[in-house]
Amino acid sequence: MLQDITSVQRRLLASFFLSALAAPMVVVYSNTFLWRQSADVEILAIFNIGNYTGISLGFLLNACLLRWVESGKLYTLGCLFQGLVPMLMVTLGAHANTYALGLGLALGVSQGLFWSNRNALTSKFTHEPNRYRFISVETALGIVAGVISPLLAGWFIALGDTAGTYTVEQAYKITSLIGFILLLCAGSLAWPLVIEPFKVKQFFLGRASRLWNTQRLTETLNGISSGMESVLPLVIILLFLGQEEAVGSVKAMTAVLSAVVIYVIGKHVRHHHHAGLFSLWILFSAIGGIIFAVFYSPGAALILFTLGGLVGSLRWSSFVAVMYEVVDKETAQHRSHRFLYLLDREFFLNTGRVIGLALLAFVYQSHPDVLIRFGIIAIAVVQIPTLGLLHHMTKQISHSA
Repeated sequence: MLQDITSVQRRLLASFFLSALAAPMVVVYSNTFLWRQSADVEILAIFNIGNYTGISLGFLLNACLLRWVESGKLYTLGCLFQGLVPMLMVTLGAHANTYALGLGLALGVSQGLFWSNRNALTSKFTHEPNRYRFISVETALGIVAGVISPLLAGWFIALGDTAGTYTVEQAYKITSLIGFILLLCAGSLAWPLVIEPFKVKQFFLGRASRLWNTQRLTETLNGISSGMESVLPLVIILLFLGQEEAVGSVKAMTAVLSAVVIYVIGKHVRHHHHAGLFSLWILFSAIGGIIFAVFYSPGAALILFTLGGLVGSLRWSSFVAVMYEVVDKETAQHRSHRFLYLLDREFFLNTGRVIGLALLAFVYQSHPDVLIRFGIIAIAVVQIPTLGLLHHMTKQISHSA
């Protein structure tokens, strides 16, 4: 697949790999740090609600800044600020829970700058027929990073306390500093890259097409399950399998499984396969959720994450590939700037995520055991309508091609 990748795409892939190495130190272990302070699912939900709200605000801020600042430079700023938030969090220590919403918002705005420009640069510099090849390589590199980073960081945090050589707080400070350095290097690679200037006076789509309204609904439904997934699987690991070392080990294991799957099938995937691949994710997630709900044990939790790891890469790679195809079609037909659609998409995705987290917090208040036991099944069920919508969109794109 690499022979079809251009030099600019290789530059992007290197940057994405470095940012993927830093990602667990920024997001996953920010959540585990907050859990250490309170062991409260609601605190994690509040932090992530702030995070996803901030992402949409970051996309909107980026739309304003793109009038004067090039996309590659804004991507670099997003990397820089993402790395600063975890460093501030570990400095606050036990007081971090008090500021969970503000810390989540700050991290989210930074991620909004990062992801809005990452999506825009990917959309600009990748085209069919090599787009899915690029996404496959990107996904594989992300999975490799997902093996290395959480495993090393998780065990580093846990072993210091066990051996008595350094404290957990010191370990978190060191990992947050390493994450910051990796993000700084990732940003420097994209600094010179630009897309067409974004000087549209409006920041929101007016009259959207039927296809784009379908995309909006799909993003909202996907966001609901994604929001719940940002907290619930992590809590299951912490409750059934252990602390940071278990989080790192499980995420590394699932990343290995995902890497094998995406490597084997990535070069064979075509446009009409996306809905089918997404259905495999729903099926495996439902089976894993049912096994966990029935046996409700550490072994069942391990089976749950093993099944999820086998198909996790299929979900997002197919979902994102369809989204980029819809954006291409919409921008060609309506002569709108691609970033306007990416901004609109992010609003609906993160609205869904906030809804999912709010539902999670609401159910946890009255039925915490029910949520933890059956929540994974609910996540899979929510995505069943998304499968039909994806199938509908791929058919529409194929007929108009």
